[in-house]
Amino acid sequence: MTTTTDVRLFAYRQGPLRIGLAELSPGSDTEPTTSTLPPAHARGTRGRPLPAGTHRLLADARYPQPLPPEARSALAPGDLAGHLLVCALGLQRREPSHQFNDHRAIASVRSKFPVHAFVLAPDGSSAYLDVYRHALVDLPGTVAADGDLAGLLPAPGDLTVLLAARYTDLPVKYGRLRCALSLLELGINLRALHTAADLLGVPVRLRSDAALTAAAGRLLDGSGPGAWSPPLVVTLEGAGPLPSSRPLPDAGGSDTGSGSERHEQECALLREQSRQDSVREADEVTAPLAALSCGVSEPVCSVPALTNRHSSATTGASTRPSWAETLSNRSAGRTRGGLSGFSARPAVLGEDCLLDLLAWLERPAPGPLLAEVGRRVHTRVVLQRTAGLPTGRYAVAHGQVECERQDPDLMRRFADAFGYPLTPTIDCGLRHANAVWVFAADLDGILAEFGPAGWSLLQLWCGWVTHGLTTAAAAHGLFARPARSFGEYWLQRTLELPRSTFPVFTLVCGRSRFGEPMLDLRV
Repeated sequence: MTTTTDVRLFAYRQGPLRIGLAELSPGSDTEPTTSTLPPAHARGTRGRPLPAGTHRLLADARYPQPLPPEARSALAPGDLAGHLLVCALGLQRREPSHQFNDHRAIASVRSKFPVHAFVLAPDGSSAYLDVYRHALVDLPGTVAADGDLAGLLPAPGDLTVLLAARYTDLPVKYGRLRCALSLLELGINLRALHTAADLLGVPVRLRSDAALTAAAGRLLDGSGPGAWSPPLVVTLEGAGPLPSSRPLPDAGGSDTGSGSERHEQECALLREQSRQDSVREADEVTAPLAALSCGVSEPVCSVPALTNRHSSATTGASTRPSWAETLSNRSAGRTRGGLSGFSARPAVLGEDCLLDLLAWLERPAPGPLLAEVGRRVHTRVVLQRTAGLPTGRYAVAHGQVECERQDPDLMRRFADAFGYPLTPTIDCGLRHANAVWVFAADLDGILAEFGPAGWSLLQLWCGWVTHGLTTAAAAHGLFARPARSFGEYWLQRTLELPRSTFPVFTLVCGRSRFGEPMLDLRV
């Protein structure tokens, strides 16, 4: 059984102590991973094609307003769930100079997108969301109403969605950081699903129950080999039914066996890396999260109810972008070809942008424990050229910022201590960024209050708020780069945090300096 002491040692070894212990060797984000590999039994020839036209549907709604009721009522029967999934997790664009995967609607810690989605219908059918095939690909068999997975079955008219991160989708040299990054991505995807559901008027309930989580884990295991995080079980109320299963277009010789030739390398990686010590350690550390039983959470609203007071005289509500533009503009930063990192240029932001960011930050996470953990997080933001405020460090609470220290040089010093500083091969635009959000917590205090699951809940919460801030940033034409690359002790001293409080995660927001034509992948 995993104890609080076990989790504390893990948290500090992959957090504040990782640099001193020198346990992480330098690695490359371009190393091969399993990030585009569907589960072995989700490569079949039958499934449910997702509907086309999601971007046109979203183009009729202005950020941050949901789709009008008449737009939802005009959808063809069976298309609601498909549009929701595409809106939440679908492909958006391809940048020719970018070294990673196609960009999606969700924020990503390392642009590898390790979180996978599975859908269950009331009739017991289950499917895997394959965004590259633009389909819900059938999984073999059905979930029996009297079987050991019966608790996952939704009520008539509802759908169950399982979200789980696969550790091997992140580079192997990340070691035990794979665990933290996977949980952060899981929180990001949870917020993305809630946001899409808000736009389409679908209530969402997070179901935290040890028996259900165990059942979801068995369903994932049945999809083929893989090393998965504890799954999140979510109910989409009134999102059904799904369209009928049918033959799908050819997927390059895929079948329900070991996979096609183009997946051969990834299949070998999956088998090899699933047995690594860091993956087994991640299973042990996150086991307390899988054992939680908090019942069914009440639906929460991910999208804040922004009013006209959030708009300046020159940026009224009528000029806000559509949701199609907002989700397509989501970016973790860009550089020209041949460089890694991200570029930024100086920009001046108005009060409306800051208020939007704060409103998204304040929306509570679903489930009582996630929300309670969030209230234990100390949020700071370093601002420059924003809302007419002096450059410096600000405390964030109750949707407002309060200046703790003015420091015109603070952003430059942040750039000097960042995990990937400016070099001939790396661009770091942090010195020109408008805002750096820092989430810090008393790790010992959280573990003492919430037990060994506290650390995992903290990562999920950081992912939840990260995606909200990223969405608001995109609506204002900003990139938002999630980052775990910083020195905890340096940042702790710079922000003058208590000795017991350490930074857990950061998000850098600014205006991109680099641009190029992009391939539009929206459907």
